[in-house]
Amino acid sequence: MITLLMPAAELVTGLALLIVSAEWLTSTSVRLARAMGIQPVIIGLTIIAFGTSAPELFVSLMAALEGQPDIAVGNVVGSNIANIGLVLGVGAFAYPFVIPRRIARIELPFLVISIAGFGIASFMGFISRITALIFLLFFLCYLLFLWKYKKGLLADNEPATAAEEEMENPRYLLRSGIILITMVGLVAGSKLLIQGSVQIARFFHCPELIIGLTLTAVGTSLPELASTLSAARRRQGGLIIGNVLGSNFANTCAVLGLTGIVKPIFINHQVLMRDLPVMAALSLVLFPIMSRKRIRRVEGFLLITAYFTYIAFLYLKSGAA
Repeated sequence: MITLLMPAAELVTGLALLIVSAEWLTSTSVRLARAMGIQPVIIGLTIIAFGTSAPELFVSLMAALEGQPDIAVGNVVGSNIANIGLVLGVGAFAYPFVIPRRIARIELPFLVISIAGFGIASFMGFISRITALIFLLFFLCYLLFLWKYKKGLLADNEPATAAEEEMENPRYLLRSGIILITMVGLVAGSKLLIQGSVQIARFFHCPELIIGLTLTAVGTSLPELASTLSAARRRQGGLIIGNVLGSNFANTCAVLGLTGIVKPIFINHQVLMRDLPVMAALSLVLFPIMSRKRIRRVEGFLLITAYFTYIAFLYLKSGAA
């Protein structure tokens, strides 16, 4: 038990730093976005999605740089599975909500395409710098599509000079400083989380891929869960589903893209055969759910059940249970 004390402390401290830093980053970014008149669904699909994906980015990046590719990939895949099964499931079970029609028509197909691309990379066995660049460019094209071409991006009653007034406000400098501080917190938190996770995995003889798929994945998905529950209480369905889909899309394209550009990532064969099908299945099951335009408690319960069944299967197969 004494041997585990330091790794456990590193893991808990790292998680705390990640959650607090991501919360500050997200809340600060949302205030700036609202000052520009951006609608909630767009905020969920972009700013909150990428802000809550910041822990995944820093954890995967640090893991790849420190020679832990299983944690880097497992963190992304596990977070995507947790976002749909756990985060969306808990949000729907606690507070059923209405789903904006355009989400199923536009954003969900983008996510499925990104998963297909990840599947091809998994079949090849690694994410090269060229593949990573393609992922990142696809993500940037998606952002351009949202910001430039999508109708309803700006509120009709918002003055055109809102962004300029926000930029001139002294609070802008303060918020910029907060964002820089959160970046430091994300780097430090991700480093501590990885160190603690790897040592715990080795102590229990548990594969690092399993730790990445479960422990670090759930830890880095906590910001998504917190923002989802907060939005669910306010019945902001667009913000909830936008956060989940946007986070998963950012994880697959931006996180893996940026990480792969810095250092190519080798993908464990088990990801292709076991974890990728689960991620794809949970994403595809959203099509019939969203066709109803409303996600109910029973569907939230089924998503939660599917997630914990997957987690139990992982630990039973690894012999860690």
